[in-house]
Amino acid sequence: MKNKVVALIDMGSNSIRLAIYQIDNVGHYKEIQKEKVAARLINYMENGKLTKEGIELVISTLKDFQTAMDAMEIDELTGFATAAIRQSSNQAEILNEIKKQTGISMKVLSEYEEAYYGYLGVIDSIDLKDGITIDIGGGSTEITLFHKRKLVEFFSFPFGAVSLNSKFAFGEQVTTKQLGELRTFLLSQFQKLPWLANINYPIIGIGGTARNLGRIYQKGQHTNEHSLTFDDINKILLELSSLSVEERSKIKGLSKKRKDIIIPGIMTFLTLMEVVQTPYFIFSEKSIRDGILKEKLTASSKQQNII
Repeated sequence: MKNKVVALIDMGSNSIRLAIYQIDNVGHYKEIQKEKVAARLINYMENGKLTKEGIELVISTLKDFQTAMDAMEIDELTGFATAAIRQSSNQAEILNEIKKQTGISMKVLSEYEEAYYGYLGVIDSIDLKDGITIDIGGGSTEITLFHKRKLVEFFSFPFGAVSLNSKFAFGEQVTTKQLGELRTFLLSQFQKLPWLANINYPIIGIGGTARNLGRIYQKGQHTNEHSLTFDDINKILLELSSLSVEERSKIKGLSKKRKDIIIPGIMTFLTLMEVVQTPYFIFSEKSIRDGILKEKLTASSKQQNII
């Protein structure tokens, strides 16, 4: 029996990704190909709608992905979208146009589903009984709290790295005033959740912003460590905020596609750490895509056992 090949299309507010996985007979999977387009769909929102230009960008990106998939034998394709499409009042039009022009069916994840799949993606890769996950996207931020490895709380905030960057008008150079205003805003948001206050649980960062922060730390410290303290992260923030967007290009580990939005992302992590009073922050290599894939594999295994 040959290995199964499945593809996931992850349409986020900051980037659109194609991930292709090979799955063996016992359910182990590995990523064998990936494509990413920094589409910044959140910037194509006007009056609560994704613009015509934004929809055209989605279609052209998906057609490019189809070309990549046509070169392989894909057994199953799953497409899902998060905040940008979820928050669009013309969501039905977007999904219909995608189906019409590409034949791809996209599922829009609810706030709970986005948070849950992030938690599910990382829980088996960490040796923690209790913790908090945070996934900063382009237009939303999902936070979960797990206790004895079970998800017990979740919340989705309608802001992310791209929308915060726009809201606080971060330009070529960041000012101390802007950082202070951002921190005040984030504190006011996180303090709305009483289950976060002084809980002292470790924080697990999910997604591109967390991984990019981790890469910067690893390159700067010449280590493979995935755990960072508040001071470790604060030092990185201070260094980055002292540089212009263009000057940040010289920072090892920082993606050029994130150099303009990395600061609000890092400040979000720091502020959450402050509220939680966490001992440390871990960045995970896993993602929401791992969570969705795990659920599919679990469902398939149960079905086979029934048969």
